[in-house]
Amino acid sequence: MVFVSVLIAPVVMAAATATERRLGPSAGGRVAALPLGFAVALAAVAIDAGGASASAMALSAASHVPAQVLFAAAFATAVTRSGAALAGAAGVLAYVAGAVLLALLPDAVAVAVSVPLLALAPRMVTASPPRQGTPKPWSTTVATCAVPALIVAVAVLATRLAGPVAAGAVAAFPTVSATLAIAVTKSDGGAAGAHVLAGMIRSLPVYLAFCLLVAVQ
Repeated sequence: MVFVSVLIAPVVMAAATATERRLGPSAGGRVAALPLGFAVALAAVAIDAGGASASAMALSAASHVPAQVLFAAAFATAVTRSGAALAGAAGVLAYVAGAVLLALLPDAVAVAVSVPLLALAPRMVTASPPRQGTPKPWSTTVATCAVPALIVAVAVLATRLAGPVAAGAVAAFPTVSATLAIAVTKSDGGAAGAHVLAGMIRSLPVYLAFCLLVAVQ
């Protein structure tokens, strides 16, 4: 069953990529940030380690939503000036810094911080209109679709080695959104990559609500 979950996960990335091609980078970012891949990871953890571990992982992920916002803001700010590589590094550093600070807070406080932060987040990620998108090679699509499967595998492994709380912190990193943003930036420019992150920001309330619903089950 865990192996089946790993195979299902790339469908999420394929949907985000197809949406970006048809409706633009912001729409693709919204789809990429939906907790579809994370739901597969939770199912895999529940099968492998039990429902209690999946609930603890979901609560940990919910408490890291502020770190996701910091990632998006840092990435979107840097991508229009420095390109995909440096923007990705800035996003990772922002997420890690946020995660370290959030680890000092109770989960309830971290979740409470998420609410006003999500209200302000759309203003933190601004982007100029992107240029017309270009077709992506199938090699890029295949590579990006492999990322969600890696998330599932890492979530299961992290739960086994370090527990569900650490797994939640790892799985909460917006790997799918980052992968899509990097791919779009390389093909269509920094403005398009920033729009992916703007779309991600607007889907995070759904992500937070999903994680909390799982956590209280």
